[in-house]
Amino acid sequence: MILAALYYLLVIGVNLYIAFFLLILSALLAFKFFIEPVNSVCKSNARLDGKVALVTGGNQGIGLETARELAARGARVIIACRGAEKSAEAIQDIVATTGNEQVEYMHLDLSRFSSVRKFAADFNNKYDRLHILVNNAGSGGDKPRYTEDGIDFVMQVNYFGPFLLTKLLTEKLIASKPSRIVIVSSILHYFGQINVDTLDRIIGHSIKSKFYNYSNSKLCGVLWARALAKKLPEEVSVNSLHPGTPKEGAQTVVHLCVAEEVQNVRGKYFVECCEAKYRRVADNEDVVEKVWNKSLEVTR
Repeated sequence: MILAALYYLLVIGVNLYIAFFLLILSALLAFKFFIEPVNSVCKSNARLDGKVALVTGGNQGIGLETARELAARGARVIIACRGAEKSAEAIQDIVATTGNEQVEYMHLDLSRFSSVRKFAADFNNKYDRLHILVNNAGSGGDKPRYTEDGIDFVMQVNYFGPFLLTKLLTEKLIASKPSRIVIVSSILHYFGQINVDTLDRIIGHSIKSKFYNYSNSKLCGVLWARALAKKLPEEVSVNSLHPGTPKEGAQTVVHLCVAEEVQNVRGKYFVECCEAKYRRVADNEDVVEKVWNKSLEVTR
């Protein structure tokens, strides 16, 4: 079966190194599921009463479980995503399981800068504070295409859209300090191959290209966390992470949202509630700054 899976990955255009990595990763995840079904969990009992938390993509998967955990701790939680109907179902579920009725929906389409700007304007008019921003929403398997802004769809949803959103909400985060920004990245950021000049372009239509494109978007998340850590006040914590399955994966997100010991940790990368190694290029300040400047240019 393993040989058959390897053969399939090679046939669709994934090189041997990546194929072996994905198979090993899958085997490790399967082992943990059957032998050690519960991953590391957030051990903090911190309450969030009076705090405002914004979770993009909060109506399903990791975003939904994150929103649920934050609501259970007493936060006012805003779910920001495209689907109003699915969000209504998610909110009903969260309220029923946590007893917290301070859960709201606001429309946000990260693939459209006009939507991001409208959302930010509406949010800034409605709320005086923002204590926690979770950049969770993302896209992976979509067909390569350009958005109405002329940007690769996956890169805009996974990186440029959240970049602009965070930029437009920065004043609220600073006014609310100590505050936190959490960026959901992926272990696949290790395969990113950053070319600043073509960062917003479609790099190909093959399955292999889609893999690298997704990896680039997640590497940008790690670089972005490094940049924000240098540019924002110390009281604004910002870190990236690799999640997992929805309920378990949300634990690392929640850990970065609430754990007292990471309030002053900035620009780091976490896996299973622990600080972990990231791609070495993220320590290259020149690359980090070039990606930052390119991002400002694209979102301007």
